[in-house]
Amino acid sequence: MRAIELSLTLPPGGRGPLYLQAAQVIQEAIETGRIRPGMALPGVRELAERLGVTVNTVLAALRELQAQAWVESRERVGFFVAARLPSSRALPPGKPREEAGMGFTLPDHLPPISSMAAAGLDLTEGHPDARLAPAQALGRAYQRALKLRAPELLGTPDPKGHARLREALASFLLTQRALRASPDQILVLGSVVLAVNLVAQALLGPEGGAVAVESPGNPVLWQALRQSSRAQLHPLPVDADGARPEALEALAQAGPLPVRLAVLTPQCQMPTTARLGAERRATILDLARRHRIPILELDAEYDFLLDQGPTPRPLAVDAPEQVVYVGDLGRLLAPGVRAAYLMAPAPLLPLLASARRHLDWQGDPLQEWALSELLLDGEIPRQLLRVRKAVKERREALEDALHHAFRGRLASRAGGTALWLEGVGDLAEPGRFAAWVGACQSRGLKLRQGTYYDLGQQPLAATRLGFTAHTPEELQQAVARMS
Repeated sequence: MRAIELSLTLPPGGRGPLYLQAAQVIQEAIETGRIRPGMALPGVRELAERLGVTVNTVLAALRELQAQAWVESRERVGFFVAARLPSSRALPPGKPREEAGMGFTLPDHLPPISSMAAAGLDLTEGHPDARLAPAQALGRAYQRALKLRAPELLGTPDPKGHARLREALASFLLTQRALRASPDQILVLGSVVLAVNLVAQALLGPEGGAVAVESPGNPVLWQALRQSSRAQLHPLPVDADGARPEALEALAQAGPLPVRLAVLTPQCQMPTTARLGAERRATILDLARRHRIPILELDAEYDFLLDQGPTPRPLAVDAPEQVVYVGDLGRLLAPGVRAAYLMAPAPLLPLLASARRHLDWQGDPLQEWALSELLLDGEIPRQLLRVRKAVKERREALEDALHHAFRGRLASRAGGTALWLEGVGDLAEPGRFAAWVGACQSRGLKLRQGTYYDLGQQPLAATRLGFTAHTPEELQQAVARMS
């Protein structure tokens, strides 16, 4: 493959021999990925025209780059970028890495995304395994969508999501979860995080307010709340029975500000996997009604809980007027399928749709139609059975491997797509547990320190172990590295 339409310009006022300046420009194009390893460079005459120099100058530049192993020459064919590149130049001494090549100072209010390059296995989240996705059925559904509805699906979308998918979701949620909602009460979204953003914008607005969140909890959601409004987060401590309602009551009665939102994961608490006990559920709903606190119920794990005890009952079943309910169809399919959904009281939907139009006005009508096909023809329920069987096998393999490898040094609680691991004995000391997590990371496993999940950044001798993206054999290999 040859690099065509490649823009190269000699910077004005360059110093040093002209051929070295030309070589520098070509080298920078290679280093920044504009010309990839193995790619053919434009011809010598073409390069000379683009750089505004003579052919001999370009030849001298290419020979210099060849001597440094950046390019290679192939007789009667031309010059090619080397398949294996030499190390890039070091940054100027004393210049901060994050500001190298920047014309301004980078802000520090957002944490950078951590690199997964060195991690052999990512165990931080219970992501779906793309190898289990119904790729053929999804492909056929896309083909039917384009054949039958291309002009409509490629046009301007409904900010609520395609009506056909909302109708199919309403039927699915009624059958599977006893959730009664009309299609007009459902909003189709790209992610659970987007749902959190919309609810925060609609209910808190720019003035913000007090928001009760679980701790340990999900920092991604905390960040979304803080970004979308001036939310002041207050912790609801979590134990084996889920969030403790007395903390919510104390905040509602004596807090510095009225509680304007409570964010809960009652079916499978993130990250501890605890299920909110029946008595606590009733108490929290009573508190929410008395103090007029809206509840944002996040329930992306529901589909993976049905083989783990009694059927969970969403809070939205008992208090549809009080709860905004969020689920995620994509968790059954693949990480690349963005198919979260939100169910809310009818008067709130226009506000959420308006917020969505300003934040992410265009959904994915083509995917939405395809997913409605999978729901209506029974493929989603069949996929649910396949995935649930695989998840159970993987969970049992992981628990068995941990039991034999650690023999009483770790306590685990399973729920949905992950295990919550807590240190026992010598590993109950947070510092020692953190050292163990660090050792796992050095062996190619991506795990998070317990501090990550605590709203106050307090050390925890615990971590979350997501397992659904990996086969039983891969999980057993991971445990072998841990021990």
